[in-house]
Amino acid sequence: MRCTQKLLGLTGIGEERLHLAWVSSAEAQRFAELTTAVTNSIKDQGKFDHEAFALELGAAEMTLKDEIVRWMVGKEIKITQDGDVYGRKWDIEKYELILDSVLEREYYKNLIYLAIKEGSTSVREINKRIGLDLQLISRLIADMEKTNKVEFTGMENKKPVFAAL
Repeated sequence: MRCTQKLLGLTGIGEERLHLAWVSSAEAQRFAELTTAVTNSIKDQGKFDHEAFALELGAAEMTLKDEIVRWMVGKEIKITQDGDVYGRKWDIEKYELILDSVLEREYYKNLIYLAIKEGSTSVREINKRIGLDLQLISRLIADMEKTNKVEFTGMENKKPVFAAL
């Protein structure tokens, strides 16, 4: 849930759109209070326009399916409680900071990938479409080229152009 909420924050949709709570059958009062709070929260936020966030939702979904993110989420308890392959137990906050960093990087790479697929082929066009910093886009595209996710296809008007693979 934490990763999904973090992604909703990155997309601009907002972390507060996801609610999850554990409630036992013996906690009827708590269930009623949570239901009221969630209902009020959704009413306050208003109707969600999924079409306006189609690109961001696509990138978030790709990120949650990403192997490195799934691996890190799956290993968090083992590494923070039992230790890594060297027997070192990681501090939970430190591990989650690293996980957040990986999640953010992978989300932005997926967002760039989808923007390229959508037709934004230069760094400046990608910047206009998704609003990321030009240097960050360039750096992430270089990473994506190394993993054969995108490729440099040539120059147009003295600007490098990329294609999604």
